[in-house]
Amino acid sequence: MKRLLAVTALLTLTTTSAFSASSGTLLLQGSVAKKVAIAITPVAVASALDLETTQVDLKVATVNEQSNSKTGYKVTITSAQLGKLKRDAGSEVFSYTLKYGGAAVGLSTAAGTVFTNPSAASVNVNKDLAISYTGVAAESMIEGVYSDTLTLNIASN
Repeated sequence: MKRLLAVTALLTLTTTSAFSASSGTLLLQGSVAKKVAIAITPVAVASALDLETTQVDLKVATVNEQSNSKTGYKVTITSAQLGKLKRDAGSEVFSYTLKYGGAAVGLSTAAGTVFTNPSAASVNVNKDLAISYTGVAAESMIEGVYSDTLTLNIASN
């Protein structure tokens, strides 16, 4: 009986090693979350514009765009006052134009302007936001604070 058990044990060990594979596979996998972000860093002059002095392409902010979207992304720029500085508690307006990364921005409609980047590449870029306007003498305007709020949105395509 001891001999039978010893032979059975030996066959079991031999049989197990006979069925071992000569190769195998291992799946290594990770994931990267989508990141689409925008950050606006204003220049001090943005909140203290001299409306009496004509300005051409005066930098008012640096905008950082970040995207790793595989479909690219778009930046939409809109203006609460449709491209005009409006006097607080009044109806008087002061017209201006805007450039984003050197390209003209149309602000005269609620839709604003959309800049599209169709690239599937990872992007981390800074772009300047610049304002231009014709200065108006103080005696030709009503005193007060003239302002507009710009909104920049970024989204994947």
